[in-house]
Amino acid sequence: MNIRGRQRLSIFFVLIVVLVLTLVLGYRMNRPPTTSAVQSPETKPAPKAPTANDARIRLDIVENPDTAHDIGQKNLFQYGQRRLPSRPGPPEATEEVKPPVPAVTQPVPVVPQTPPPPPPPPPIPLKFTGFAVLNSSLTAFLTDDSGLRHYNVSAGEVLMGRYRITQISDKAVEVEDLQFSRRQTLALQK
Repeated sequence: MNIRGRQRLSIFFVLIVVLVLTLVLGYRMNRPPTTSAVQSPETKPAPKAPTANDARIRLDIVENPDTAHDIGQKNLFQYGQRRLPSRPGPPEATEEVKPPVPAVTQPVPVVPQTPPPPPPPPPIPLKFTGFAVLNSSLTAFLTDDSGLRHYNVSAGEVLMGRYRITQISDKAVEVEDLQFSRRQTLALQK
């Protein structure tokens, strides 16, 4: 082997070593990390202090029925009225149960509801940008709101199948909306 062949062989081996190192490092970097999972012993959460909105069963009342003498004696659907306990003897003469007096309210006058008025028709989407005198008649130059379309119209023409040009002057154009049967005057834009 000559010197050139040895140089090529040594460069080839260096490139192989670089390739192997690149593959090994790339594999190690892309490999998911291995972690050992250690479970900690379960800890019980501390009981929370009861709040006004906590609905809990009170076991002390359930287990001692002698202290809970009002349980089941109250009608939940009558606000502020307490049910009288049943007594074996005749009712006392001093207790007089009066029915609640209903509050007198004024009658509310009934106002008939009318349906809301229909929304107004949309404005005509045209602008009067200029005019010209051709053959002794006025021609108006109109554009749509976006300014992309331009129309050259004279009196009596129907534009876009919906708008009729009724009058043209050097200061304004009167346009009739055929769909909503209304007229709108477009002033000359400067």
